[in-house]
Amino acid sequence: MAHYILEKLIVGSYGCNCYLVGSKNTNEIYIIDPGAEEDLIIKTIDDLNAHPIGIILTHAHPDHTGAYKFLKNYFDIPLLYNKHAFQHIIFKKADQWLKEGDVLRNKDFKLTVLETAGHSPGGISLYSNDIRTFRGNNYDGIIFTGDLIFRRSIGRSNLLGGDQELLFSNIKNKIIYNPLLSENFLILAGHLGITTIGEEKTLNPFGKFFLTEQDWKKNKYYNKDLKRIFNTAIEDRI
Repeated sequence: MAHYILEKLIVGSYGCNCYLVGSKNTNEIYIIDPGAEEDLIIKTIDDLNAHPIGIILTHAHPDHTGAYKFLKNYFDIPLLYNKHAFQHIIFKKADQWLKEGDVLRNKDFKLTVLETAGHSPGGISLYSNDIRTFRGNNYDGIIFTGDLIFRRSIGRSNLLGGDQELLFSNIKNKIIYNPLLSENFLILAGHLGITTIGEEKTLNPFGKFFLTEQDWKKNKYYNKDLKRIFNTAIEDRI
């Protein structure tokens, strides 16, 4: 039986994925990317009988941060994110700055921080080898990727502060080929549905830009008309 809490909520008009992750033994949870709908987030926390201990932002875009001020005040909890995001767009100093290699510890698991800018400055991902099930399926671990990589897609890099080369580099080195992760890691992204690292190696049409040549040749979209595919709905990229 799992000894942790992991809930996914879709909030706001942009469909941001807000996550609640924590321990069933202590009922302490982190709120990741509370983009909107604070009432829904609070109700879910109450239903879980959980006690928030911090708000984590994967990056500082408004669709991921819209409810953080209300929730921070409501629960009187610290705000955690990367300092580059503060310098770029957000105006509330973190109670704890998160940087590469930082570890957030809970009784039953730990979350390790990766700096994964590219979609925006200060973007981070967080992974855990300890959380191994979600909605009845088994994994080697989980990783929250913010807007770096999605199911069958990638984050935009044409917004203020975006960097396409850095985006592809971080997808490749921090996610796809990170020796600390595996193909059976569950990707919990900032938008859209769930996926795994292995699925994105073979089914992400942008793989040309972050896979090795050998792995790109194994991808479903190798030698396909990528321009046409990029214009299709993500739901059709199966």
